[in-house]
Amino acid sequence: MIKKGDVQKALYESIPVKEVQINYRLPHTLVICIKEREIAAALPYLGSFVLIDSDGIVVKIVPKLDYLAVPVVTGFNVTHASVAGPPVIENNADSFKKFLELISAVSPIASELSEIHVTVDESNDTAFYLYTLDGFKVFLGCYDDKKIPVMEQILEDLRKNNRGKGELNISGDTPVFKPFNREGEGKEGKP
Repeated sequence: MIKKGDVQKALYESIPVKEVQINYRLPHTLVICIKEREIAAALPYLGSFVLIDSDGIVVKIVPKLDYLAVPVVTGFNVTHASVAGPPVIENNADSFKKFLELISAVSPIASELSEIHVTVDESNDTAFYLYTLDGFKVFLGCYDDKKIPVMEQILEDLRKNNRGKGELNISGDTPVFKPFNREGEGKEGKP
């Protein structure tokens, strides 16, 4: 007497699930298999954080990020958020779609990121800054999935060869690394 479609619809609308499979096991059992959504990023919202998955669906809203190793996303103004639905972003709907593409591409290294900053430049293009937990700033510019492996390789080389912290600009054809000035050094990088 229970319709699978009605149960699936009710679950999708009330809790943040990625997939729901419903089967009957006769005589009196309904089997529900649920695939949960994985948290990919956190958006600041009204003094708390909206946790979203890589599809942009709100998984939960929490007051603090004490236990989570996900990047905080800045540059968006979330005007409304509710669990199991997408957050409402003021003025940057297109940028949010591009961000979702980026967050899927960086998922293997997302735990290394502390922040992703989204900005719109004067020509109305979306640009991304990525900040790592160990102190690197990466200017990605416009999202291009070919830039992510390049970024990973360069960061690995910088860490392996102990080249110091700095800003990596991979927005153009040629990546450029500029170390941060160390304390006590002059303008030319000499004490």
